[in-house]
Amino acid sequence: MENTNFLPLLIIIIIHLLHYFQTIMVEVMMSCLLRRRRTKLWLSLMNILPQHFMNLIEAGLIQARAAIKEARNWNQTQDPDYVPLGPMYWNAKAFHRSYLEMEKQFKVFIYEEGEPPVFHNGPCLSIYSSEGHFINAMEINEQFRTRDPQKAHYTMMVKFVYKSDFDFGPIKRTTIDYINLIASRYPFWNRSLGADHFMLSCHDWGPVISFAIPNLHKNSIRVLCNANTSERFNPTKDVSFPEINLLKGSIDDFVGGPSPSQRPILAFYAGRNHGPVRPILLDHWFNKDKDIQLYKTLPKGVSYYSMLRKSKFCLCPSGYEVASPRVVEAIYTGCVPVLISDHYVPPFSEVMNWKSFSIEVSLKDIPKLKEILLSVSPRKYIKMQRRVGQIRRHFEVHYPPRRYDVFHMILHSVWLRRLNIKIAKNSITPSSSPSSSSLFINNGDDNKTMHAFDDHHMSFFNNLSYFSPPALSLPEQYNQTEVVDHDISKTWASSAPLNESYVVPQRKFSILDRTEAGLLQARAAIRDARNWNQTLDQDYVPIGPVYRNAKAFHRSYLEMEKQFKVFVYKEGEPPIFHNGPCKSIYSMEGNFIHAIEMNEQFRTRDPKKAHVFFLPFSVVMMVRFVYERNSRDFGPIRTTVKDYINLIAGRYPYWNRSLGADHFMLSCHDWGPETSFSIPYLYKNSIRVLCNANTSEGFNPTKDVSLPEINLQTGTIDGFLGGPSASKRSILAFFAGGVHGPIRPILLEQWENKDEDIKVHKYLPKGVSYYGMLRKSKFCLCPSGYEVASPRVVEAIYTGCVPVLISDHYVPPFSDVLNWKSFSVEVSSRDIPKLKEILTNISSRQYIRMQRRVDNIRRHFEVHYPPKRFDVFHMILHSVWLRRLNIRIYDD
Repeated sequence: MENTNFLPLLIIIIIHLLHYFQTIMVEVMMSCLLRRRRTKLWLSLMNILPQHFMNLIEAGLIQARAAIKEARNWNQTQDPDYVPLGPMYWNAKAFHRSYLEMEKQFKVFIYEEGEPPVFHNGPCLSIYSSEGHFINAMEINEQFRTRDPQKAHYTMMVKFVYKSDFDFGPIKRTTIDYINLIASRYPFWNRSLGADHFMLSCHDWGPVISFAIPNLHKNSIRVLCNANTSERFNPTKDVSFPEINLLKGSIDDFVGGPSPSQRPILAFYAGRNHGPVRPILLDHWFNKDKDIQLYKTLPKGVSYYSMLRKSKFCLCPSGYEVASPRVVEAIYTGCVPVLISDHYVPPFSEVMNWKSFSIEVSLKDIPKLKEILLSVSPRKYIKMQRRVGQIRRHFEVHYPPRRYDVFHMILHSVWLRRLNIKIAKNSITPSSSPSSSSLFINNGDDNKTMHAFDDHHMSFFNNLSYFSPPALSLPEQYNQTEVVDHDISKTWASSAPLNESYVVPQRKFSILDRTEAGLLQARAAIRDARNWNQTLDQDYVPIGPVYRNAKAFHRSYLEMEKQFKVFVYKEGEPPIFHNGPCKSIYSMEGNFIHAIEMNEQFRTRDPKKAHVFFLPFSVVMMVRFVYERNSRDFGPIRTTVKDYINLIAGRYPYWNRSLGADHFMLSCHDWGPETSFSIPYLYKNSIRVLCNANTSEGFNPTKDVSLPEINLQTGTIDGFLGGPSASKRSILAFFAGGVHGPIRPILLEQWENKDEDIKVHKYLPKGVSYYGMLRKSKFCLCPSGYEVASPRVVEAIYTGCVPVLISDHYVPPFSDVLNWKSFSVEVSSRDIPKLKEILTNISSRQYIRMQRRVDNIRRHFEVHYPPKRFDVFHMILHSVWLRRLNIRIYDD
């Protein structure tokens, strides 16, 4: 019994020892490379490195196969974007798990050889637009594309197929020359004879072009719109992808349609009479039945898309080739597609159960078309139409691509094919190809397999190819931190004496070294952002003049998400520490403290791994509980801060290591700057995140962070967001508030009750809503009060009102990233008499732009529970991250 218990442990130890020795061999090889000696060891190890990477890739695929195989027993991930459910999928759980595994590890290498327009280019405004959109999206993708071919699961050959005559010779020669070129420059084509390569074409001639190279047709994945099994399309290897006719380049105005009750037409088709199927359809049904409306050419004034939206069923007959853009057009408009074709494999049918949301009609059944459609009961039709709406996301084209859209579904289909082959060193064919027998997903009944296309449809989820090697964990040295560490080792080792017998000493790098190396990489990535194809972010892509440098900001933000860690000192007790107000003018203080305390992405419990250290005291709470009211004596507050820093400096080495330079405090109270004067290094070195960002009082924009003042009286932003368009704003400018500080008396003296266009009030008349006035105003005046910051700035942004910052020496929030001049107006105190002149000089066109930009940047000032990407919490962290990038911390 004891031997049985120890057996799994023994196997794990042996696997890790084997991996350990393999890793050592790779490191020794790298050492030899650095010394530039072609020793026998070097020559032998040159063959090990590619195999090492292949083993890593195959180990990851083994893990993915195991995860997909066990998906039935898996608690389906609550995906923030979408959870596949329902009969539209052969196996929703398996698809979902496979998709997540793809996101986690799938990498595609794109050959750089070739020049546009034939290579690295494609049409985006035609019936073949899917070809151009995928090529362009893949080229600029950072999640799935890898620049290192050793780490790729698949290699993509980037070209598009189009020619006006029927001489295939030049096209075939182009294909042959290209594959000969990449085969001579890289080892990957010959290694697998093309089995881990894929091409993509939406042209009818795509299959013909692939015949130019036998292994391209036989082994490679061909991603084709013309998915015709009678023309050697192989569903177990090739991918069917949708033909999408984007004449305008986008799907705007095409998506959506009415409910079934508002669709009076039974079936509709309009199109040219070509190919083998359409003449039969038109011969039987053209002008024969009022319920089935067929047109060769639509009458003048009749909209094609409006006809789709009026129809219950949309007929999608094949043309010259089996694919038709009408399938996607029907799905976009909520019309149930009727696929009239023989030998066609619908897109993504390894995942989707097309029978649940479409009708398949063979050529021989065209005369029975009306009978087939009428046999669908109203209840069944409503279910089918709802399912069309649900699966529409998988056919939508987005810029940038979104999760589960057509770009990702194409990649997922390729990913599934990669799971069914094993690439080994010197292999010449794919191994363990899927069985051609039943590969369908059964829903509990072995005798009733849910599929509509028995001859060619299959699912990869039920019978993936499995190999003998055990599932190995990917070794830790291939995560980002370790790669950085390895790069440092190479640089340091390269200075060693070039002696055959010399053994390079291995310096032990500290965690701080690795942290700084990661920051070094981040700086380089941000510096190179100008030459970077901006990441297609699933949530938001910063663009436009509202940013000083949109690409640099985006790259910096992604680097922050990837590696930034904050350590929150646990010392101190509420209410002064680890606490703060959440329902007041100082709400940002409490909201940030609570959010960072609960955050798992950026907060680390290990101080050695932290980039910055947060001092979790609340100045507002100190004013409430430590300060003696009306005494103007800051002594107790300063003593509290001084004692706290002395405490953490005595318990931890980090404050003294940097003299506070990698520490930050946060305060939205007017006395925040005054509090920081308690400790000279806190004021001089530390990052101070302050609402009171006044340069005349020592605020240093290169080191300190300006924090927006947000007055959340109810604790949330619900009901405060949004406002009408520019044309519905009748008031030129508006302000209401108490008369205090140096600027507001000047404003009220000049403009209170002086001009109908500029509404300035100390107190609003009874029954007049403050937020109602903001929404009626084009410009919202935001004068400083006792201190430079004002919550009116964010209130204006929330309601779509262009803020007018009336202040001296104020640094607006996030101004290291945001170009405030593009969406706000800055007026100095001396220009208050010219206020109306300044505002009326802004043309209507310029104002509309500014107001739209206010809406664009609003997300950066929104408060969410829990925080959302790019919101105010993340923007504060990003500002701290930027300051951390500007310093270098050393060990003693």
